[in-house]
Amino acid sequence: MLKKFSKPTIWLLALLLIILVSSLFASLVQNSFFSVKVDKISFETDRGELSGYLYVPKGVDNTHPAPAVVLTHGYLNNAEMQEIGAIELSRRGFVVLAFDMYDHGDSKWDTPAAFSFFSRSVYDAVQYMYDQPYVLKAANGDGMIGVSGHSMGGFSSSYAVLFDEGDFLVNGYRKIAAALPVGADFRYVAAADQAFFGPRSAGIIAAHWDQFFFDNVTASTSGSVRYKDFVKDPVGLSFLGRTAQGTAQAGVFYDLTGGQRVIYTPDETHPQNTWSLETGRNTIEFFTKAFEFQLDQHTDLGSLSSYGIDADKSGQVWWLKEAFTMVALVALFALIFPAFALLTKLPIFNKVFAKDEEVKEEVAVEKSLSHQLVLKVVIIVLATLIGAFYLNIFMDRQAAGMTLLAKAMHYIIGGSFVFIIGAWLISAFKPGEEGVKFAQKVTLGAGIIVFVAFAFRWLLMNPGIISKTNYWSAPSINTIAYWAMAAGGLLLLTTFGTAPIFNAGKDVQNPYGLKASWVQVLTSLLTALVLVFALFLLVAIVEWVFLTDFRFYTYAIKVFNSQQFVAALRYMPLFLVYYFAAGVAVFANTHKMKGWKADILAAFILVGPVLFFLVYQYFVLYNTAVAAFPTFSLNAILLVGLVPTLSVAGILIRRFSEKTGNIWTSVFFTSAFFTFVALANTAVYLINFR
Repeated sequence: MLKKFSKPTIWLLALLLIILVSSLFASLVQNSFFSVKVDKISFETDRGELSGYLYVPKGVDNTHPAPAVVLTHGYLNNAEMQEIGAIELSRRGFVVLAFDMYDHGDSKWDTPAAFSFFSRSVYDAVQYMYDQPYVLKAANGDGMIGVSGHSMGGFSSSYAVLFDEGDFLVNGYRKIAAALPVGADFRYVAAADQAFFGPRSAGIIAAHWDQFFFDNVTASTSGSVRYKDFVKDPVGLSFLGRTAQGTAQAGVFYDLTGGQRVIYTPDETHPQNTWSLETGRNTIEFFTKAFEFQLDQHTDLGSLSSYGIDADKSGQVWWLKEAFTMVALVALFALIFPAFALLTKLPIFNKVFAKDEEVKEEVAVEKSLSHQLVLKVVIIVLATLIGAFYLNIFMDRQAAGMTLLAKAMHYIIGGSFVFIIGAWLISAFKPGEEGVKFAQKVTLGAGIIVFVAFAFRWLLMNPGIISKTNYWSAPSINTIAYWAMAAGGLLLLTTFGTAPIFNAGKDVQNPYGLKASWVQVLTSLLTALVLVFALFLLVAIVEWVFLTDFRFYTYAIKVFNSQQFVAALRYMPLFLVYYFAAGVAVFANTHKMKGWKADILAAFILVGPVLFFLVYQYFVLYNTAVAAFPTFSLNAILLVGLVPTLSVAGILIRRFSEKTGNIWTSVFFTSAFFTFVALANTAVYLINFR
């Protein structure tokens, strides 16, 4: 009895051990091997509740305060994305708060409104930190607090300084001493110039390949995905106080209005700011020099060393945490397979498998003819290229491209009816039931194509079906969801239109993996939900014990809150369309294949168009200084996160379908699991929950 559980049990335990050990070491890097106390905190504000991670170095307390830095993330992320500044600054002796902005992570807003989360987020966090006795303040009330954020977090940091300057005019002291917006210039800040920085130390990290900002010369209609040099830009020169001189150097601190100004220009893209040794060096250098300067402006404050800050500490270790969380992430994905194997050995769950007589097909499988194999390769490549070509059209909802494709549906629908009529005409010349069966088979197949084409055409002609209502309240997910449904339509049309060619003359009982009893379908749903619950329970335990998640670069798996849970339930039916199409396409093309080659093909069917598009987009950008699609900025960044999701989903679909003999468990699991993953890592506006 126990023997059948042995092998998957060993794998499950081994992978659990890898996850626990990796998470432990990630936690040790995060707390600098117990020299920094890290706590998950939340606190009330005038607008709601903010949550985040508080890093307090050993030796810092109410009687021994230290300078503090408040860090926050960009539009699509959460507090964990600020690990570079959090780890590197705290291990040097700074107090650090890395927090979730409103509408993100576990932070809540009492009066939510779409795309307004960022303006007060950082300053509300500053107010909290200023009131803490372990945060250093001068005798005149000036706070030794630095602020920094990436992208929208950078705008929030600039807003914080603007609000702080307004309060200074009333109370006579400034709470913020230094500000370093990262990947953000001033176009979202309600101020005509940068005079509000005043005597503070202020810097900007402005990457050369930033997809959004730092080019105030090129017309917006020409697109922002291009090479930039902010120290030569008129806005950059104004920030540095070098407009009259007309020249400036990156990384050089300039004195201005009693404070400091500096611009760093790392050779990287917008999201690379959150995962870069160069940005790490710039951040460390800026806050070290900024606080040295600011402390020197107050006679009652000492030097950095007098507060236990090691300004000479070299090297960066944050990437070690990233390496350990990546190992945990890979192990978590691998854990799905033995967990599925063990779960489906139990009563009830073992009903996901088709009975032997239901999956038996021809015993001797004919080898594909060489011309069929070549044709299949050609079809997959063409489908991949078409998917890549329409990728930006679907995500940007470009009317011209979608109208053209909608018109193509007329030809597909008309051609399908021609096939149906032709089949019945041919059946008249075939004796007995053979002709009728042939005509019925063609009618069924062509009828399915007609149905899909009509549904696909309706989707193309109604691009605003998701974004025009608050029911679906995560803007970035709206973009992905629409692309997913449109891409699903292409997958279904390609698969249903070509699979009969390769199955002609063969008695294939379940060519698309759809054949299953209601018991199997319902058991597949139950199995998928139990697996998803178990995986996120493990993620929650790891986060609770180690204060880490499962991440690599901008891709992460973390626990979700109640609002994100409700939002995910609303998006699941939309993503179910895509994963159903993916299940059909993967099953039809790989169900007679074995091993790693089948896994690669399954992954490629889903992720191929995305890879082709990204390679083309950035190859052109780096070789010509202007991207192939220069207006395709945010959505191209969203695509990077789809690469691991689609690759893993393709392999999961193939493996689960191979075991069960149908696509249903894989479709339900991928729809639920990856929707939760997406919703826990982006902005979810709460206006539709009121």
